[in-house]
Amino acid sequence: MQDGLYHHFEFAFIVPLLTVSRETVVEDEFGARVVDRGGLDLLTVASEGMRCATTGMSLVDQLVARGVRPVRTHPDLVTRQDIADRAGVTRQAVGQWVRGVRQRGTPFPAPFNTVSGGIWLWGDVYAWLRRHDYGADTGLQYPTLDDHVRIDRHIVMNHRAG
Repeated sequence: MQDGLYHHFEFAFIVPLLTVSRETVVEDEFGARVVDRGGLDLLTVASEGMRCATTGMSLVDQLVARGVRPVRTHPDLVTRQDIADRAGVTRQAVGQWVRGVRQRGTPFPAPFNTVSGGIWLWGDVYAWLRRHDYGADTGLQYPTLDDHVRIDRHIVMNHRAG
C-alpha cells in the first residue's frame, strides 16, 4: 500500500487505574501517556492507519491484549477560546466562523453541545481548520463524532468489562 493512504491519528481513552508496570508497558510499547484529569485516568496515544475508526478499534484490541481495558474514548471538547488559542486567531474570528460571517462556503462544524455558548469536538474543528489553512498542522488527525461512536461501540460490544 502507498504511504499516502496512511494517516497519524491521536486517541484518548478513559481507562481504569493502571498499575505502574502496566502503565510502563503502554508507554514503552505504544508511546502512550497516562494522566489524571479531574479524577479520570486518560490514556493518550497516536497510531497510524488508513481510517480513524478502524485504527482506533485495532488499537483498543491491542491494548486489551496487554491487559488495558479502555472504558470509552474521551472526546477532546473545546470552547471558542480554546479554538482561538489552538488556531492562533482571536476569539472574535472564531465567533465570526461560528456565526457564518467568515468562510461562508464551508460552514463551521456544528457544536457538540450548546452549553455556555457552545463546545465543539476538536476533531471536527481541526479538520475544518486544516481545510482553511488555519493554525499549525500537527500532522495528526483526530476522531470525529462518528469515529468516537464507532470505537465506543466496539469497546462495548467486544471488550465489555466484567
